[in-house]
Amino acid sequence: MHCFTDDERAVKPFTPRGQWDDTMLKGNEELNKNFPLISIVTPSLNQGAYIESNIKSVLNQGYPNFEHIIIDGGSTDDTIEILEKYHHLIWISEKDSGQSEAINKGFRRTKGNIIGWLNSDDCYEPDVFFTVVKELSRPQGKYVIFGDCNVIDEKGERIGYCKGRFPDPDNLMKYWGRDYTIPQPSVFFYRDVFQDIGYLDEGLHYAMDYDYWLRISKHYQFHYVSKPIAVMRIHDRAKSIPGDKVFEREWFRVSRKYWGSPFSISRYKSLFMALNFRSNLMRINAYSMMEKHSLKEFRKKITMSIVSNPVNLFRRKLFSAILRGILGHHYIEQIKRFLP
Repeated sequence: MHCFTDDERAVKPFTPRGQWDDTMLKGNEELNKNFPLISIVTPSLNQGAYIESNIKSVLNQGYPNFEHIIIDGGSTDDTIEILEKYHHLIWISEKDSGQSEAINKGFRRTKGNIIGWLNSDDCYEPDVFFTVVKELSRPQGKYVIFGDCNVIDEKGERIGYCKGRFPDPDNLMKYWGRDYTIPQPSVFFYRDVFQDIGYLDEGLHYAMDYDYWLRISKHYQFHYVSKPIAVMRIHDRAKSIPGDKVFEREWFRVSRKYWGSPFSISRYKSLFMALNFRSNLMRINAYSMMEKHSLKEFRKKITMSIVSNPVNLFRRKLFSAILRGILGHHYIEQIKRFLP
């Protein structure tokens, strides 16, 4: 995934649009029939700091025919108090096995012809529901669409921009190449997808969306909409904060299902590329451990890097890293003083 920073693309500060109003939901019934029902599913767990912005971003779309389903995992913060304020919501609060199960619970409750999935700390940009209805088209074969996302921090200040990109299904399978970007909250699809693809794999906790996009890509094309659809929030409690090292194992597990026959050369090529990606990832993590002066963790990560791809042992950067692990960072810096 390639996310642009503000240095690459200037964006304006994010400002929530207006205040919610029950009268927005009391439109003309005849008018509502002219707009397909859009179902938004939001999984939540102790996101009281952000979920109200999420709710308002859906409510303030000005679209006359939608339902917002929130599946809470038993929050102990002020989430429930916030949900009780908004009478248009369809919500439950009960323990679950994780985000994938919560989303599936929501998916099964949807009645809409168009489905969206918006995590509790994310929001929609204004007026995107009208764009979604315009872009999706069964006659044109547009069953799944996605777009761009603005990126904000915990205070709502914009810090970057994620531009959607999806060349073809083969690129999606090769997660190590990063030649695709499908910002999850920007995706909308017809409910036909449920009939052909089913629901999320509840055994996955980090790569459930990646797995779902791969499964969808075998049946439908992803159609790109060149505009910001949603706003992704990055904060200390975000699930993505642990970084790629947490996700990599599930990416590997999901991707290898599409590598072909055990007797094909392409399968072993994919395996080599995936392990090389893991090796480089462990090497980068090892460097971060050195910067934190954690020599034990550094040596552990470097060992994992070598085991993942022994070929990297002969690369200068990794060899230098091994010396740092053996001698320690202090001695390496002293040796550098005597080198030309």
